[in-house]
Amino acid sequence: MKDSTIVHSRNMFIILFFASSVTVHIFTSLLLDFHSAMISGFIGLFIVTVLFVLYKSGMNSLTFRIPLIIGYFLYILISNLVNPDLVHLFYLIFPIALVAIYNITWLNILIMAITGIEVFVLFYLFSPIYKSVDETQLLPNIAFIFSLAVFLCVLYTFRITPEWNNIFKENKKLDVLLTSRESYLDLFFEHTEDAIVVFDLDQNIVAMNPAFEKTYGWKREECMGRSPRLFPLSEDATIAERTKKLLNGESYHFLLTKEMRKDGTVFDAELTLAPIYDSEKKLVATSFIARDITLKLQAEQLKIDTEKLKVIGEIAASVAHEVRNPMTSISGFVQMMNNDPANPYRAYTEIMYTEINRIDLIVSEFLVLSKPNLKKFTDFYIEKSLLDVVSIFETEFSNRSIFCDVQIPKNNAIIRGNEDGMKQVFINLFKNSCEALVKNGIITIVVKFQDERVTIFIRDNGPGMNTETIDNLFEPFYTTKAEGTGLGMLITKKIIVDQGGTITVTSKINHGTETTIILPLV
Repeated sequence: MKDSTIVHSRNMFIILFFASSVTVHIFTSLLLDFHSAMISGFIGLFIVTVLFVLYKSGMNSLTFRIPLIIGYFLYILISNLVNPDLVHLFYLIFPIALVAIYNITWLNILIMAITGIEVFVLFYLFSPIYKSVDETQLLPNIAFIFSLAVFLCVLYTFRITPEWNNIFKENKKLDVLLTSRESYLDLFFEHTEDAIVVFDLDQNIVAMNPAFEKTYGWKREECMGRSPRLFPLSEDATIAERTKKLLNGESYHFLLTKEMRKDGTVFDAELTLAPIYDSEKKLVATSFIARDITLKLQAEQLKIDTEKLKVIGEIAASVAHEVRNPMTSISGFVQMMNNDPANPYRAYTEIMYTEINRIDLIVSEFLVLSKPNLKKFTDFYIEKSLLDVVSIFETEFSNRSIFCDVQIPKNNAIIRGNEDGMKQVFINLFKNSCEALVKNGIITIVVKFQDERVTIFIRDNGPGMNTETIDNLFEPFYTTKAEGTGLGMLITKKIIVDQGGTITVTSKINHGTETTIILPLV
């Protein structure tokens, strides 16, 4: 657009000078009674008329300059052919001077070459005429050339130069604005926290920002011109269908999906995908913007879990109260029947007593769910509490031939919470690991301190758990044990959440289980 505007302005300058030259030519010929010269003048007028018609027809400025240059050249050539005169040869300078304003090197060279050929041809045809020029005829011709030169200077100074200056100023403003816009876009691209990638139509990466490297773990030199895997195998069919629709012009906004880092870890992401078109509305690439929403989903899940535990606690308190009161009476009567030597149903009442005790255990665990904060919160050393529980299980580990690898740095880190509750958490987790390993296993305990928090890893090399078990691990009354209540892990999570912490469990069949607990430090 900028080039077209400049060329248009220069075209107008040349056509105005052309029309002025023809007008002066015709009037001069009439005044001096040069009838032969009027022929080339009227031919020039015809050419100018044709050029004005082409201009008004809306011809492109870049295209219009071709007939404009040819027309002016033709006018000067005809003038020299109709009235061969030595002074007329000087008119050939004007096309060279006018075409020079386009500032196109190859065009300037071409015009000068054509002018040289014209001079050579004219000298060849009219050499005797040029040599016999009367000096008295030179004055009006020189005056005419001088007047055209003066007119050219005046037109350039007062009409063209201000217009060009305005155009250059506007273009400069546009350049500054465009440069600023591009700079802001570059800064946004480089510093946004969202991973941004541009794919070509073959799904190879042609542009990427630093956030992509940070989020996905791929380096720029590993990705440019290539198509690294950014999603797990389970998403292959979905990705293929999505890519097909994207190349057909569809867009995706805030799409929740699973993405994969270079190291193979899978994370939750929110994607925005869109096609990229050029100025001719032709699809040339696709954009990919990804945001890691793992922490967001964890926060939402934590909120849901907290509300769920709150509701369960309220229900548990009510149920425990309503069940424990009548069960106390029933337990007393059953014990009396068991103590009666004449009781003919002792075998049954003993079973009843055992089951009543089991119900009492479940009710007690319900009470833990309903009133976990009744125990006083204190400041305590997390390493000491953990080692105390390890000591309790030493005999269990020895009997089951389980090796316990404890990796706890000396940090003397203090956390504020329910120390007895945390010990109960560790007891539940060690008990689960022991029952999973049965014999000849390894339990690894790793404690790490970072960013005002402590992270505790408890791993075992047991048989692991399937996806269904992991998904329902913290659901009430869900258990895979014959004698389990299905409340142990729920209570564990409740205790940790009440202390401002988080617990996650990962497991894979035949690859063991890892429990991660994160707690804030004082």
